[in-house]
Amino acid sequence: MLKEVNKFLPSAAVAALTLLAACGPSAEEKAARSLYEQAEAHMKSGSYVIAVQLLDSIEKNYKQQVDVRRDAMHLRPAIIEEATLIEISTNDSLQAEMQKAYEEVLPLMKKVSSEQLVEPYWISAEGNNANFLNTTGVQARVSADGEFYMISEVVGAGNLHHNSITLKAPSGESVTSGVVPYDGELNYRLSGSETVTYDAARCDTIGMFAEHYASSPMTLVFNGEDGKTKSVNLTAKQVGGIAAAYRMGNALTRGHRLAVQRAMLEKKLALARDQKARTFRE
Repeated sequence: MLKEVNKFLPSAAVAALTLLAACGPSAEEKAARSLYEQAEAHMKSGSYVIAVQLLDSIEKNYKQQVDVRRDAMHLRPAIIEEATLIEISTNDSLQAEMQKAYEEVLPLMKKVSSEQLVEPYWISAEGNNANFLNTTGVQARVSADGEFYMISEVVGAGNLHHNSITLKAPSGESVTSGVVPYDGELNYRLSGSETVTYDAARCDTIGMFAEHYASSPMTLVFNGEDGKTKSVNLTAKQVGGIAAAYRMGNALTRGHRLAVQRAMLEKKLALARDQKARTFRE
């Protein structure tokens, strides 16, 4: 094309056209710009993770493309801002759900406190034996800071030496808690009785199972050493008591975690907006 133009243009004009053609975007710049445009498109469609990954690719692979990298620097905080606002909205919705769950279960619970207790706790208002620690059975509790936990008690245990419990539904389905080794504290024995305390990590599956079958009587099995077991029957109210405590603990624990997460998201949003304002001024 330039050869044909040479016949009709002065040499200076030909040189100018040649220089203009040579100054067009390079293949590398086109590739970097393409990634940037893809990042913009993904941002508009709500695919924020992909958009950020594309900007990361520009930063990593196209160090010489200063203009494109500058544009990417301006776009990044805008993407993070939009993504964080959506995360905050989702968090608020989940917190509202946890608050509703807590308010629904609260009337089913009662607070136990006394001068002898290190801290108060919550139990189901129904299906709990006031003389629990002198009776073979199980009690589900919610601590003052909202943690679900359970205590199993076997009176006249002999050499059972139990360290876990199993809950069996009429259908034959069952779930077993985590094992609490004998340590004289969480698992202790006194005057022929055995008391085991299960933290949330060891008994949340029991709570979920009870919630699923809250209206059914069940069988509670105390699992001892050398395959020894002892079983008692739980009424539907007792199973419902475990389920209520689990629901309350779950609502409080998840609500607390969501509140902590929201505070972190607020900081993330403030940082993104600050970076957005600074890059806009540059």
